[in-house]
Amino acid sequence: MRCAAGAACAVLAVGWAATLSVGPWSDESVNDLFVYRSFAAPVLEGAIPYRDVFLEYPPLAAPAIAAPGLLGTGEEVFRLAFAGWTLALAGAVLVLCGALARRTGGDRTRAMLAVACAPLLLGAMVRTHFDLAPVALTLGALLLLVSGRPRAGMAVLGLGVMTKGFPLVVAPVALAWLAATNGRRAAFESTAAMATVSLALVALAVAASPSGAVDALTYQGDRPVQLESTPASVLLVLDGLGLGQARSVKSHRSDGLVHPADDVISAISVGSVAALVAILCLLAARGPGEPRRLVLASLAAVAAFACLGRILSPQFLIWLVPLGALALAWGLNALAAAVAAAAVLTQVEFPARYFDVVDREPGAIALVCVRNAVLIAVLALAVRVLNGPVLTRSAIALRSSP
Repeated sequence: MRCAAGAACAVLAVGWAATLSVGPWSDESVNDLFVYRSFAAPVLEGAIPYRDVFLEYPPLAAPAIAAPGLLGTGEEVFRLAFAGWTLALAGAVLVLCGALARRTGGDRTRAMLAVACAPLLLGAMVRTHFDLAPVALTLGALLLLVSGRPRAGMAVLGLGVMTKGFPLVVAPVALAWLAATNGRRAAFESTAAMATVSLALVALAVAASPSGAVDALTYQGDRPVQLESTPASVLLVLDGLGLGQARSVKSHRSDGLVHPADDVISAISVGSVAALVAILCLLAARGPGEPRRLVLASLAAVAAFACLGRILSPQFLIWLVPLGALALAWGLNALAAAVAAAAVLTQVEFPARYFDVVDREPGAIALVCVRNAVLIAVLALAVRVLNGPVLTRSAIALRSSP
């Protein structure tokens, strides 16, 4: 087992090195490092997030972004420090995926090697964004849940939500599974643990600056439909059919679309995510004591948020790395292949063809639409698996014991 972990870590390190110096993986012509540096520098000099410097993310994003700046905030120093920080986070994701594979009756080695290949599938964006931090916290929460520590698991999930909001969609799925497995009281106590952690951190943000905390929320809520999202693909189709003009806009440090039907499409997007998460809750509750069902349904909820939401930045594909790795570990090869295909298509598009997408060049737009269709296929495959028997060896042993 140690040899397998060591080999996987070595592959991961080689892949990380490739994203620093070997094309096409090293292409970082579009990245967020300049934004992170402009935040880290004043914070490390004593500025308070939300009050003195704008932060669009939840409170724990601040240390996740600023920590590499302890080694320096010069452009190249910060670039390398951030690469080292994200490599450490990727190592944590690798170990956690291996542990979850073992807990859920999967192949630990395959899971770790799949994570190790992530840099080659995603390219430089895997090290120029802090998304691996909330991914690692989400995996840690799931590992605690399947290990019989629900309150600790939900508390850690709260930390993930307070780093970047997307782990919030895991909460209802996890609570549905907990209620079916351990009873409603355990689910209630776990909800309280998550709420306590989350509200304490929200209180810190509000104490720092009530207006700054509100600005962070409104910043996200006011964003237009992002150009690479599935709803944007729908708006572009409507535009092509002559059903309203989709205008390109630059806003909130990204590229979006404004269309007469964008409010309706956004509402459908939110409703679709909510409906799919509700379905995943029901599917998770169908298998009390099945840890694989919990993990698969939770990671599928994350994929639904990325795929169907009105914002889909390329780095959101980092969130899907555990789903692909664990699918491979469980022998769900079609699901693993679909996740890998979505990652590769994203790397082909971003950053090399991103400005072609912004210019709405037909080939680049078609590439994004195909990627989004593959993401929808990922969701369909995950739901199909969950709709059948998802028993793991550990659950079978538990049920067969006297």
